Amino acid sequence: MRLEYKFLVSNNDLPKLRMKMMPYLSVDPFAKDKEGNQYTVRSIYYDTSSFDYYHEKMDGIKIRKKLRIRSYNKTNASNIVFLEIKNKYDNFIGKNRSPLEYEDLVNLLETKQLQPYIMTNNGYANSIEDAEKFLHHFYKNDLKPTVLIVYDREAYFSKFDPSLRITFDKNIRYLENPSLDLLYEDGNLEYAIPNHFVLEIKFANGYPKWLQNIVMEFNLTRRSVSKYTICIDSSKIINPFKRTFTSTFNDEDIALQEGVF
Repeated sequence: MRLEYKFLVSNNDLPKLRMKMMPYLSVDPFAKDKEGNQYTVRSIYYDTSSFDYYHEKMDGIKIRKKLRIRSYNKTNASNIVFLEIKNKYDNFIGKNRSPLEYEDLVNLLETKQLQPYIMTNNGYANSIEDAEKFLHHFYKNDLKPTVLIVYDREAYFSKFDPSLRITFDKNIRYLENPSLDLLYEDGNLEYAIPNHFVLEIKFANGYPKWLQNIVMEFNLTRRSVSKYTICIDSSKIINPFKRTFTSTFNDEDIALQEGVF
């Protein structure tokens, strides 16, 4: 379990914010050889027909979870995907994560057989157990694919504390009611908050003074930011309150919205 702090930041502040932080940071190894020190994160989120996970977030429930299928970058013959449960305990987060090959995903979900498909090497010793938890919630709650969320992530670690991770999640975009074959879709995505990005800070060993000073200098306010609810609220198709809903957090006043994420 780690603490997770999130901030909604104007794109205009990104260059200066990055410049202030870089003396303290090292590039994430997964992003090091990629242009702009970033990679693309792709997730299909699941929810009940009543949008229970969405409402738990909106209602401020302290203990909750999200289920998603996650992968990265563009499709290729050897893509790995992950069955993920993100568990939230107030400000603490934890994950159950199980890797498998993308081409086996449909068979696993249809047959519920884990042993032929779930990978157990490369640091995923508990992946079978984690996959069992995923399928338990998946079938018990009759979950459906709600939204594909894609964003570009700049990722860094502290030079002084490897448990401290900082990411800039940019160009957040989405597609409603995706099928599994659209996990790597790029062409038909809508931008949720085109003028802002999400700064995420995850840590286990304390929130360092240098970082506190930078947050104060940029007048950043910690928020309960959820990419899932942002994208749901941005959609006129799947928003559970009104199918013709127009999001209240537009580009002019999004920075003033407190507590709606």
